[in-house]
Parts: sequence; structure tokens; C-alpha cells
Amino acid sequence: MNFARKLPLAPSASDGNGRRICLFYHFYYPDDVVSARLFGDLCEGLAERGWQPVILTSNRIRRNPAQSLSLGSEVRNGVEIVRVWRPALAQESFAGRLVNSLWLLAAWLVSVARMPKPAAFIVGSDPPLSQFLFPFLKLISPASRVIFWCFDLYPDALAADKPTGRRAILARVCARAMRFTYRYLDVCVDIGPCMREKLAAYRPRGEAVTLTPWALVEPGSVREPDPVVRKQIFGDAALALLYSGNLGHAHDFTDFLALARLLKEHAPGIVFAFAVAGMRVPELKAALREDEQYIRVLPLAPEADLQKHLEAADIHLVSLRPEWSGVVVPSKFFGSLAAGRPVLYRGPSDSSIAQWIKAFDLGVVLAADSQPDVLLWLTELARSADQLTIWQKKAFVTYRRHFSMQKCIESWDQLLSPPVMETSSEQSGLATLAPFRALSMRDRNARNAP
Repeated sequence: MNFARKLPLAPSASDGNGRRICLFYHFYYPDDVVSARLFGDLCEGLAERGWQPVILTSNRIRRNPAQSLSLGSEVRNGVEIVRVWRPALAQESFAGRLVNSLWLLAAWLVSVARMPKPAAFIVGSDPPLSQFLFPFLKLISPASRVIFWCFDLYPDALAADKPTGRRAILARVCARAMRFTYRYLDVCVDIGPCMREKLAAYRPRGEAVTLTPWALVEPGSVREPDPVVRKQIFGDAALALLYSGNLGHAHDFTDFLALARLLKEHAPGIVFAFAVAGMRVPELKAALREDEQYIRVLPLAPEADLQKHLEAADIHLVSLRPEWSGVVVPSKFFGSLAAGRPVLYRGPSDSSIAQWIKAFDLGVVLAADSQPDVLLWLTELARSADQLTIWQKKAFVTYRRHFSMQKCIESWDQLLSPPVMETSSEQSGLATLAPFRALSMRDRNARNAP
């Protein structure tokens, strides 16, 4: 859907602030949470391209709210970082998250009102309810563009997590109020076509664009597994499948366990590993039997070992529960492609990841009616190293062409430049997907035959 409209250019380059970009995000360097790292990459990438980014953030670390960072302003790698004080309340508490959000929004508005007017504001989706910044930013600087980069869609996430009860009622009330705020948007940036459909319900004005996240680790080529790491995680597996990352309310594992147990009967030697953290890890461990040595649960790999950890597997697992489709897009998908690994995905067939898998032939979508095809695919790959290599190279090349950090930041650079800001979303990066034809598993393996 295209919400394009012509917008005033502001400010001009001649006034000294035409390259100034003001960003808002809850967490930033030195925080290592994925979204903070992505905002860091974006800011530094824009600085390398001649922009003057200033990011307003908090003085807290996501995983340790008691830790306080220095307040005030500093410059790092061409990015001005402005930290404001925030209460040391845990994000895991609903009340704590709400207070943190409201406090930050108010503190940021006070700070930005005193700053030079930028060419554009880029607002992230953390803290929740950050959309309420939109009208106030337009009031502070009417000529500046207001851009929303949505990673997690609130308040829809509240309804997905708790579909009934007081939180669901609050989500509906907030959703109605937020329709007003979206009127003040100039560009609404989603991270997948399914999320765009959700955002369309808020009737945003301006342009709609899809710009995805990217992987934190980007190898230069498809690499063979490190034999030591492979042995540690998977033993002597003929085929290794890995779920690496968060296992929270938006993710599921039950169908992967059922598939692993079925494969044990038909193709022994295929091993599943879950290197996970998150709310549902205790459930996963409780669902396993002591004799299921072909299903393994591990802690998350430290970042220094992440590349070898991801490359140890042959195929990566990604999941999304149906009620979360369009609300979030699992970032582990992009890490899998960057490592040159095809994806076995359990999630809605119309979700963004399922669309990309089908459009670019990046793996398989696991569903009740596709289980025979998935069994065939995995058993054939376990027997054919050549077939596996073809799938892996395809994943790597697709990532480089469409999802890499360089490609995405170049698209941001173009988006922020006035001539591109006035074009339709169909001309902007990954705004639309090319039509694709779904292939049966036999068709796909035959097409990939060496």
C-alpha cells in the first residue's frame, strides 16, 4: 500500500542543519541488545555517508536496569549520543515498562525542544507508545520529517501476548488513540510486508516503506563448520538443525520437537539443537525426555563465538506464533541467511518470513500439510552434501543482494535524501516483493540438482 504524498523540503542544506538527523531509541551503545546494535549501525552508517546523526536514548542497560550510564552528551564514531535519566525500573514488569516509557517520552521532548531543528526525526518502537512523540515533534519542528521505524508493533504486542483481560482492553484503547498520532507521520518504515498490513490499520499518512533489519555478524562467504564447534554442539550428526536466539512468547518449539521425533524413526542421525534464552526455555526443557539425545538445549553463544556457532549448523530453525504475525519479525532469520544457512520456518504461511522463503526459495515452511515434504527435504539433504551446498549458497547470495547492512543503510541514505523522499514506496528498496510461484519439494530439489 502506498501512502506517498509530496512533502516540504526542510531544512535546506544551506542552513547548516540539512544533514542533521535526530533519532530516538530506548537503548544504545554500550548496550548489546540486538535492536540497540542495529540503531548503532544505522547511526554510524549514516555518519559515514555525510549525515549528522544525534540519538536521544536512556542511561540504562536493557539486561541490567540498575546500571547507570553517564548522563549528558558524547560523540562516538561521528554520532552524538544524548542520554537522559530514566527510573531504574525493570522492563519485565508491565507497570515498570509503562512508567519508563512515559518518562522517556517526556524527557526526550524537553531535550529536543532545545536542540537545532533537524532535517528528519527517526523514532524507534522502543519504548512502547513512542508513537505519541509524532504530533509533538511536528509541533516543535513543523518542517522536519517524522519517520517511524517499527521493530515491534505496540499496542498490538500487548493484545498478542494477553488476548483477554485488562491488558487487551488497554491495547484497544491505545490503538484508537494512536490513530491520531499516525496522521503526523511523513514516512512509516516497517520491517516486513505483514507488518505493513498491520500498520495500515492505523491509517498513517505519508509514505510506506519496508526496510528490514540486518544480521549482527556478516561473514564474507559461506564457510564450512568449525569441526570442534560442530562436534561440541551436534556430535556426529549427519544433518544439524539449530534454533539460536530468543525463545519468548512470540515463538514456538512444539512442532520442531514433533518433527525431530518423527525423523528419529525415518532418518536417524539428524540432530536438533536449541541455543536459547527467554521466557519459554523452562517449557522447552520440561517437554524433553531423558532418552532424546538427538534434541539438545544449550545456552546462548557469546557474541565472540556467534559466527562459528551459527555456522556449525546446516539449517536454521525460526518460529513465530500466528497471533504475533505482523507484530514482530524474528531477527534470527537475517542472521541465518547471512551465515549462508537455509531456514526451516514454523509460522503463518502469509507472514513476512514465509513470503520471503517462498519468493527467494530460502528453505521450507513447516505446516501440518507440508510435513511430508519437509521430511523428504531433510532426509535428502542429510544424504547429499552437494544439495545442501546449493541451498546454503542461495541463502548467502540472497542476503547479500537484499538484506545486508550495506544494502539497508544505503536505502536509508536514499530515503533521507529529498528526491527519494518524494517517490512512491514501490521504488524504495524492499517496499514490495516480486511475485513468486510456490514450488513443491520435489520441484525445488530437482531445480537445485547439480
